[in-house]
Amino acid sequence: MYQSLKAIFLHIDNHEKSLLSNYDLSVARFYALMHINSHPGINYIDLSDLMLCTKSNTTRVVRGMQQDDLVERRGNPEDGRSYQLYLTSKGETLFKEAHPEYLKQVDKLMSAFDETQLRTYTKVSQHIERILAPVVINAGGDK
Repeated sequence: MYQSLKAIFLHIDNHEKSLLSNYDLSVARFYALMHINSHPGINYIDLSDLMLCTKSNTTRVVRGMQQDDLVERRGNPEDGRSYQLYLTSKGETLFKEAHPEYLKQVDKLMSAFDETQLRTYTKVSQHIERILAPVVINAGGDK
């Protein structure tokens, strides 16, 4: 089962990389755009949680996106020690171009499965995720 989960992840990742390369986006950058678009003003910690990665990885991704004028970082008016993240107009435009194509790809891939298969897989995968999520460890030793 573990090998199957890894293979599924790699297949999905390859599909995403292929599609997103048309927009000069990595998977991490796309997901950052998506989460910042959905949560304008999100902080680094919450973005890291949504992206399932460390704050240092999120900072690295966002820093590159700032350099490419896709994301802007503003001081948090309620907490001077933290920052809030927003899409720039260039970031919004890029997301609005890539996201519909991403959704089409997801729909196309999922259309190969009938409703019963999707319900069954969703139930099993949610169970697997609940079991695995608390034990995610990165190379740095933290969540």
